[in-house]
Amino acid sequence: MQAIKEKITEESFLGAIYKNAKMGSESIIDLLPRVQNNALRSAMTLQLDGYERYAATAAKALQKRDVVAKEENLMVRMGAKIGIAFNTMLSVTTSHIAELMIEGSNMGITDMTKLLNNYKSADSEATRLAREIVAFEEHNIEILKGFL
Repeated sequence: MQAIKEKITEESFLGAIYKNAKMGSESIIDLLPRVQNNALRSAMTLQLDGYERYAATAAKALQKRDVVAKEENLMVRMGAKIGIAFNTMLSVTTSHIAELMIEGSNMGITDMTKLLNNYKSADSEATRLAREIVAFEEHNIEILKGFL
């Protein structure tokens, strides 16, 4: 059975990239105050910079198309904040925080891969950006493995 491609526009793809990058950024901002290891803090700060660059790139691409980048809805953002608070309530070890970061990067890879697999244009601004984000996330995971 052949997979049916969803109708995803370049604008909706870029919007999903923007939301994904913003969620990564906000999650790191929520986690950073709990990080005690300076090397992990430095790695997370570099990742934060990357997420913010990807969000800005997606927002700029949307703006060129006269579309305003939209944040994830409040319920999703609050759910992520509560999840981070819950997951760090009992443990803020370097290993545990690295594990949470790896889980977040894996979710980002999964989300971007789903979009790439369902988008009809193999060579567009959104597909190039999504592939770059997947590589970025894979690199982040490799760095974070050193903190487990």
